[in-house]
Amino acid sequence: MRSRRCSAPEAEGVPIERGEVTWEGEVEQTIEGGERITLKKQVVELGGDAPLCMVRKHAVGGPTRPPVMLVHGFAQNRYSWHLSGRSVTAWLAAQGWDTWNLELRGHGRSRKPDADRTGTVPGAESFADYLDDVNRAHAAIPGRAFWVGHSLGGAALYGAATQACAPGSPEASRPRGVIGLGAMYNFGGHNWLIKLMCGITHSLRDTELMQNLQVRTRMAGHLLSKGYGISDIAGYTFPISGWWPGTFEPELLEERLVRGFDWTSVKVWQEMSRWSAEGRFDLDEDWAHTDVPLMVVLGDKDHLIPPGDGRGAYDRSGSSDRTLLILDDYNHETHWGHLDIILGKLATTHVWPAIHSWMADR
Repeated sequence: MRSRRCSAPEAEGVPIERGEVTWEGEVEQTIEGGERITLKKQVVELGGDAPLCMVRKHAVGGPTRPPVMLVHGFAQNRYSWHLSGRSVTAWLAAQGWDTWNLELRGHGRSRKPDADRTGTVPGAESFADYLDDVNRAHAAIPGRAFWVGHSLGGAALYGAATQACAPGSPEASRPRGVIGLGAMYNFGGHNWLIKLMCGITHSLRDTELMQNLQVRTRMAGHLLSKGYGISDIAGYTFPISGWWPGTFEPELLEERLVRGFDWTSVKVWQEMSRWSAEGRFDLDEDWAHTDVPLMVVLGDKDHLIPPGDGRGAYDRSGSSDRTLLILDDYNHETHWGHLDIILGKLATTHVWPAIHSWMADR
């Protein structure tokens, strides 16, 4: 294990933040099934009042393609993109991409060391904090990156792109392209239960109860993993199921649920509830004037971000280069939910190659 300082190349007009490499070395990881690869891995930490951590992976001989920054969703962490038996980050690195797996403030390694001991988890005070995280992390990456976000992470990328691509912004701060996978734009507009939950939250927004709550999904992940059979079947009808039944191997789904569920401040959930109540994304107007290459990928049976809520990013985009892919059972072998769009059995066939080809073309 080694620790050293690193920085991205200086770019005119763009502040480059130094990061500390707290671990680096070669690791052997599974891409899918029995396919394994040896990669160069680094753990890069950005200090400050809101610590951020990224896990970087690329081919041992060095990347041959540009950087790709991956951002997880609400109350999740880096395991949205990597499991012991199936790994998006390892696969992208094998294709030559320089992968950077970002954990937003308060999540996973982007949490102060004493947070678990003290019971406090400093996280985002607002959705805008996540936009700052994205742009700060991008400034520390050597070269312009493609941005790939899941769920709320996709919404954070849409919002951050409105800032990075605003008139007068330095070219180096702009992403090469933005990909939203099951990504939020509108919220709760096409799911009655989520709309109800958001309505209750919004009505209680000024009460003392809502001021200091934290959303802790880790226990929910453990419970879901223990009841795989029941929860898998419930995916056909339960209105907030996170995956379509049969799209995960039980052992990989258990790992995803146990390791990938995290905790966060309720304040971001309150903002999401307000979006639902108002029927619009806060940055809708800015997004409509943002011209950045865009790919939106949605699952036809995603109960958490149904196509009607996610495709607003495509419909309202100001991009002159935009792509919409809705995964369904007719064209893509099965129905698609929320978590399986990244790490499900068929994601390796229908999703990973699609985003790789889209980025390679640009």
